[in-house]
Amino acid sequence: MEEVVVEPKKSPNKLAFKSAIAYSVYFLVLMFVMKWMGVDQNSPNTTFAEKVVYSLASYIPFIMAVVFVQTTYKKELGGYISFGKAFSSGFKVAAYAGLFIAVFTILYYKVLDRNAFDQLMDSAVAAAGDDENKVKGVEMMRPYMIFFIGFGVAVSYTIYGLIISLIGAAVVKKEQPLYEE
Repeated sequence: MEEVVVEPKKSPNKLAFKSAIAYSVYFLVLMFVMKWMGVDQNSPNTTFAEKVVYSLASYIPFIMAVVFVQTTYKKELGGYISFGKAFSSGFKVAAYAGLFIAVFTILYYKVLDRNAFDQLMDSAVAAAGDDENKVKGVEMMRPYMIFFIGFGVAVSYTIYGLIISLIGAAVVKKEQPLYEE
């Protein structure tokens, strides 16, 4: 009898999880750094340049995290990866990151910096202006606003990650030729 060695199936889950955690921690630190620098995304007084810097500091590392997992997984598979596997590995990063960022955002506003949440609500009341219905709506949403923010962040990062994963998979994919199987 011949002994057959079975290699364990390679999966990007662990790598995607680690990458998402690392980016989420970076995002939480970025929130503190931007607050320390006086950049407030929600303030109407924030300049266009500050918004661009904040967006670039948020999204470029996210793109790098998704593409890192896709290319690393490709290397683990021997330099070949299908579009589906590349997309799946990138989307896992986006889904995990969306979840972790939502939790960290809720933690930030609920525990770490309650003053930031109060400033956020004050700017929402100021944006409502003199319309009593809008002001009343903002005040009614105050207890739930943190969770809506967390949900919005989770959904937006997941959708953004979906797009990045599609583009990254199209670039990274490299099918294994039939004669090399």
